[in-house]
Formats: sequence, structure tokens, C-alpha cells
Amino acid sequence: MPLTRRSFARLVGSIALLLIPVLLADLAAAQTPKRGGTLRVAYGNEILGLDFHTVPGYEMVWVATNIGCGLINMTPDGKFIPEAAESWQISNDGLLYTFRLRKNILFHDGTKVDAAAVKFSIDRIMDPANRSSMRSFMEAVHSVEVVEPYTVQIRLKHPYAFMLHMIAAYRMGLVLYSPTATQKYTLEERKAGKPEAVVGCGPFKLVEWVKGTHLVMDRFDKYYEPGLPLLDRVVIRVIKDPVTQMAAFKAGEIDFIADFSADHVDTIRAQNPRAHVMTGKETTPMVAMMKVTVPADGKPMSKDRAPHAIFNDLRVRKALGCYGIDRKEIVKIAFKGQATPWVGIIPPGTLDTVDVTAMCPYDPARAKALLAEAGYGPHKPLTFELMTNTEKSVFSVIATVIKEQVARLGVTANIRLVDKPSWMLTATQDGPFDMYVEDLASLLTVDQNSYLSASTAFWNSTRHTDPKVDEYYSRYAREMDPAKRKAIAKEFQEFSADKLYWNTISGSPFYQIAQPWMKDYVYQAEFKVHYKKVWLDR
Repeated sequence: MPLTRRSFARLVGSIALLLIPVLLADLAAAQTPKRGGTLRVAYGNEILGLDFHTVPGYEMVWVATNIGCGLINMTPDGKFIPEAAESWQISNDGLLYTFRLRKNILFHDGTKVDAAAVKFSIDRIMDPANRSSMRSFMEAVHSVEVVEPYTVQIRLKHPYAFMLHMIAAYRMGLVLYSPTATQKYTLEERKAGKPEAVVGCGPFKLVEWVKGTHLVMDRFDKYYEPGLPLLDRVVIRVIKDPVTQMAAFKAGEIDFIADFSADHVDTIRAQNPRAHVMTGKETTPMVAMMKVTVPADGKPMSKDRAPHAIFNDLRVRKALGCYGIDRKEIVKIAFKGQATPWVGIIPPGTLDTVDVTAMCPYDPARAKALLAEAGYGPHKPLTFELMTNTEKSVFSVIATVIKEQVARLGVTANIRLVDKPSWMLTATQDGPFDMYVEDLASLLTVDQNSYLSASTAFWNSTRHTDPKVDEYYSRYAREMDPAKRKAIAKEFQEFSADKLYWNTISGSPFYQIAQPWMKDYVYQAEFKVHYKKVWLDR
């Protein structure tokens, strides 16, 4: 029988009906997470050490969030979710937090995560001898009490509006350490990354760390969440040059770049059209931070310790940091316009932010007048050291633009480029610098910034000694009424722009780059880098 047009259409329809279940099955299979495989990650900087409570740097934090677990966690939209704690209660006066723990969580050494382990970790952070980067956030804590084997209470000295934020997400949040392993091994062994010493309760366990080259984490088979993690292994390589990162990514040697320099984003998009480029709100400040005081530690001066601080004079700070910096030009050149010119201490994408940029308009004539008032001019030219680091190439671009801008004022900026570890040591230990360019910690709240800018903070790199800064932080954190807290934040931002103990240039967009086959990664800016649900579709 000849095949008519009508019968042909019926035949095609029949074949299509037969194929639909097959196609749907293939689609479902393509979306079903696959177990196994190795995720290959690129870091732009070295990990400085692996004692999660004391070592600085986001590179360490991104390891801690996978090797460690905490009491609670936080979703990208700001909701608090259970982790080691299955539930929690807060007393009516806001002074007592009671956490009930799951009973099936183990540390990687096989010991249990119980109330005593939680108390051990918090007490360790609060011990001044350990100089923990999280200690300043624990100022409100009065005591930690074991109520029952799996119930722990944290009692506060005063209300703290951001207690849950702090436990869940400040830096890496409260990461719990195995008391057994921590007491058995030394701090130096943990900092050096000895696997037996770095014992958390997260989805991955440390296998190997070779400083400056790579770190290996393997699936923890006794992780409390059934079926997770999906990956067998995560290998982190240190690739400092963004161009080399892009070449490795294009060649398929890297699945994920954890922190990518903003000035190369357009290039990687052009080279890899299928690459998943992730970014979000500008919660990170790009700063040109000025040292405002002389060293206050009583040590004798040397060639590396300047006898005075150029920016101790507010007129000089205002001349260069306020009126002498063209923030719009910096954003146009360094970020290709993809950032927000900004002044003040709270980045544009952060809670309670207020735009006070109008307080520092670009005004070279006013800048020159202030310099002259401070005694600088052709007869006494001003020269200062402008330090930045190699973490992101955009830092050097910004430093170069600032150098050109202050040259218009008759000021010379000598740029000193160092690696990230050297920058951290210089900035935190009062090494030789006058100004530095960096993008600092990504913020949930300005309260989170206290460990970098309170007068007594170990990482107060500007070395200001003004107690009014601390008063603002205290008022803000203790105010439980959101409307009143927002008013305090506005005051604080205006104060910051006026005094310039903290000098923001702009927001700093944060970028992460993933291959199309890296599935179910959730972008959380610099706060969290979680791999437990990630799988590879290849």
C-alpha cells in the first residue's frame, strides 16, 4: 500500500509517542545527581594554615566550611538552618541560647559531636592566648554550659542582635573541632595541615596539604546527611596568575575557580561561552586604607618602622583619601564600570547600608588646599608608600590609577607589590606601609567588620585608636530594634566618611567561574564555598 501524506503523518506521530518516554527518561537521567568523581578547584592564593580558629584568609575559610561543621548554617537568602544543632531556642530577654544537638554526628576521628565538644570549641576561640580571629565576635558571650550530653547553652552578658549571624556565617561561622584531636596535637601541627590534627565534622576530611601547591579532601563516608557528599574527592590547586587560571579552565583542567579577578571576567566569557560566571551583590569593600597612627607597641623605631604616620593628619587623609581620589574613574578603568563608587564603611550590597559618597566628591583644588594647609607643596613634596598584593590583578590596576590621580596633586605614590601572605603580615603586624589597596571581608552586617576596624582589634591595620568607633559597633550590635539600628548605622557611616579611619573606594564584585558540568553549586559570595551537594555531569 502506498504511503500517503496522512499515513506518513500518523507514522511520524506514532514514532514520536514512542520516543517521548525515552527522551523524558534521558532528561531525568541527565538531571539525576551522579555520585563520584574529583572536583578540581583553582585558588588564586596560598592557604596560610589550617587551624580554623586562628589562621586568616578566605582560602582557609573555604576549606574550613567543607572540613568543618557548625551548630547552624545560613542560606543565601539569609535563613538560618540546622546543622549540628537540630533545634534552638532563645530566651525572651535574648540572653540565653539553647541548642539541642543531633545525636548522629561524628568527627572525622570517630568521636562524637556533643555538647562538650561545642563548649570546647567556643572556649578555645574565647581564650585570649589563642588570638582567634573569631574572638572579637564572642565579646557578648558570658559562658557556655553543658546542660545534657546533647544540649548546650550559651549565656550572654548583654543582648546581641547578630548572635545567630555570627554563629552561622561570620568568617566561616562557628566551626567545631574534635577536642580529642585538638588536645593531642599542637597548634603548629594544625597550622601545618597534619591530617590527624585537622579534625572536623564536615562532609570532607583532609587528606593532604602541600603549602603553595595543592590540598586534597576526600568524602567523609560517615557524614550525617544520607547520601552526601556526592564527590569522591576535591583537589585544590594554587594558580596565582589569572591568565594561567583561564588557560587551565579553557583546557578543561579546572572545574571551578573559587575567586576570579574582576578585570578578566569579559575575557573568560569570550573564551568559554558555556562557562557559568557567578556573581551577586557588592558585599565586599574595595579600600584604600591609610595608616593613621604611629606604632603603639613601645618597640623601638627602625628603618622598617616609620617615625610618624603621614595620614595621622586628618587634612592629609581628606586630601588624598576623600577629595583626591576619583572613584568613578577607578571603577571605569579597573572594573569596566561594573562596580559602585562608594564611601563609608558598609558596602552597597550589605544590610543597613547608606550612600554617603557625596561627602567625598572628587575635588582636586580642595585636595591641594588641604595639603598646603598641612604644610605640603612644591617646597615640601609629599611621598608615600602604596602597598597592594598579587591576589587579584585588579588591585594593581587600582593602585596605578591612584598613583596617577595623586600625581595630579603633586604627590608621589611609590607602589609596592607583595604576595598575599606578606600583605597580611604587614597589615596586621604594623609593617611598613602608608596606604594599601585591597578588597576586604565580604559582609553580612557592619558588626561583622569589627574584627578589622575596632580600635582594639588585632587586625585593625590602620591602627586608629578612637574609642568612638568601638562605641558605634557596640550601640549597633546591642540595639534589637531594626529601625533604631538602621539609624545608628547611618550615623556610623557618616562618621566613617568624615574621619576616614576606614576608606572605601567602591564595592568589589566577587566572581566565581564553573564549568558547565559542575552541577548544584550554590553561590554564596565569599561567605561560604560548599561542595557537599556538588556533582559532575560528565
